[in-house]
Order: sequence, then C-alpha cells, then structure tokens
Amino acid sequence: MKRKIVMLLMLPLALGATAVQSAETAAKNAAAPAATTTPDRSADAVVNSQCIECHGSGKKHAPRIDDREDWTKRASKGLDALVLGAIRGHHGMPARGGRADLTDAEFKNAIFYMFTKAVSAPAKK
Repeated sequence: MKRKIVMLLMLPLALGATAVQSAETAAKNAAAPAATTTPDRSADAVVNSQCIECHGSGKKHAPRIDDREDWTKRASKGLDALVLGAIRGHHGMPARGGRADLTDAEFKNAIFYMFTKAVSAPAKK
C-alpha cells in the first residue's frame, strides 16, 4: 500500500512538469463554459412569442403594449421594481410570464421593449 502511495506521489515528477501542466490546462478548459453560447433572444422575439398573448389585448389586466398611461403608472416605482415584480409574478401574471427559460437579461429587455413602445404611443384622449 505504501509503495502505491509513493508511486502516485512521484507520478508528477516522472511525467515532467509540462505533462502535469497540460493535464491541469485540459481540466480547466473542460470545466469552462463553451465560448460559443447561445445568444440572447431579441426583445422583439420574446415579446412576439410570449408577452403579446396578454399584453397585446390586456388579458388578465395586463398593461397593453400601446397603453402609455398604464405602463407609466406601473413603472412609477422604477423599471427595476417593475422587472423584479414580473420575474417573481404578480396579479394574474405567472413568474417570468410563464417562460422559465428566459434569462434575466432577455426578460428585462422584453419589459423595456414594451415600456418603450407604450411611452412612445400617443396619449389617450
């Protein structure tokens, strides 16, 4: 048993420092995320694939994308608070709008997209 332990301890010396370094580098590279990750989906794509279902018509009291007054009122505590509430879910809206696969950035961008559309819409008369 002692002989096996000694041999294992001496293995790095027998292999040479470059082999050990190469093994360490390979292990680090294997653990690192791939350089080619999936890019974030665009805000427009997220809104049109999911959010439009409720925010297009005002279903379940969701602020309509073109409703400047409603979005302005909801964002009165700040857009970050609005995003956090939507991520957690509130009123009739499920957490993350029912899309657990969206990243925080994708979700935030979709909300900013809808907010920007709303505030650029003409005010109601």
